[in-house]
Amino acid sequence: MIKKTILMALILIFGVLCFFYGKSIDKLDVKEGYYAMQGYSFKIPEGWQETNELGPIAFLNVSENNGDNPFKSYVFLISEELKGRSPKQYFDYIKAKVKESSENVEILEEKDEGSFHIIIAKVFENENEYIIAMALRKGVSDTYFVVSLNSLESNWETTKPIFEETYRSFKLR
Repeated sequence: MIKKTILMALILIFGVLCFFYGKSIDKLDVKEGYYAMQGYSFKIPEGWQETNELGPIAFLNVSENNGDNPFKSYVFLISEELKGRSPKQYFDYIKAKVKESSENVEILEEKDEGSFHIIIAKVFENENEYIIAMALRKGVSDTYFVVSLNSLESNWETTKPIFEETYRSFKLR
């Protein structure tokens, strides 16, 4: 129970770090299942609810039932400036932040897909396995956007298509 609480706190801390180090953005419009901001938009997973508890732009799968485990899958978006880092240095920075979140992290996949750099990691904590999936996309100037889904590993086959649909719907405008 303590380790589960620690993992949840670390995931929340990662979101908060992304919030404070990321670029602050105000929501402009949520309509017809899309989250639209000045400069970008993306599709909100159907039935997921916006929450401020997990970061500035986050959506929680409120209908997910994981038995005794209170964890629910969520997606969030951050934008962050490279601050002089190359894209590879930024990807390494993101992977290091994920690895700092737990003693037992495994990078399952890392690839380029179109304009996105995809990183998928498995985190083992307190008899639970979590998936952290991230799609990183270069924005305007020195900015990167990160669309991330955090899920129990046991739900990954269900949430993976949601992650793919969400990041693939991300558009710069």
